[in-house]
Amino acid sequence: MNKFLAICFGFLICGCPTAKAQEQPPANYENWGVCPFECCEYRDWTASADIPVHESRSDKSPVVFNLHGQEKLRALTGVVVTEKAGIVRINKAVQDGYVKGSEKPQLTFKAGDIVYMLSPLGEGSYLFWYRGKVYTSSIELAAMPGVDGKDAIMTWWKQVENKAGKRGWTTSNNFSNADTCG
Repeated sequence: MNKFLAICFGFLICGCPTAKAQEQPPANYENWGVCPFECCEYRDWTASADIPVHESRSDKSPVVFNLHGQEKLRALTGVVVTEKAGIVRINKAVQDGYVKGSEKPQLTFKAGDIVYMLSPLGEGSYLFWYRGKVYTSSIELAAMPGVDGKDAIMTWWKQVENKAGKRGWTTSNNFSNADTCG
């Protein structure tokens, strides 16, 4: 019984660590496969400048090859690493938060609620974190304070492959043909 009381007392003093951990996304949250602007698609791209391509997702990793302006390449996939999520303050009651396979919003927010923007998707849509889960937003969240992401820190790593079949990673945005809208 004393052990049980000690555990309960510990939770009262320290709070429940798992509940707090789920309020905010973890640091360096990885959103795999995200192409973070409207009509963005991983496919055949063209380098519009000279671009170093690294062995791994670190600017300190060795450069495995360089792309040159107008060189064709294949964009294979990407990951948006959210080092610090953008804080979005809900300023009016809205329904939002979509999950794959659902056509209806899953969440009802009230003024004062906070969600954490993980990655823009384009056209006022975002991936966001709320109470331990990731959702896609609709236009409802687009006008909320903080949705501009100015306080967020995100890095978009792209895995690319050159014509010789070498693969690597870059954070460069100097590509054309990434936008399927034109």
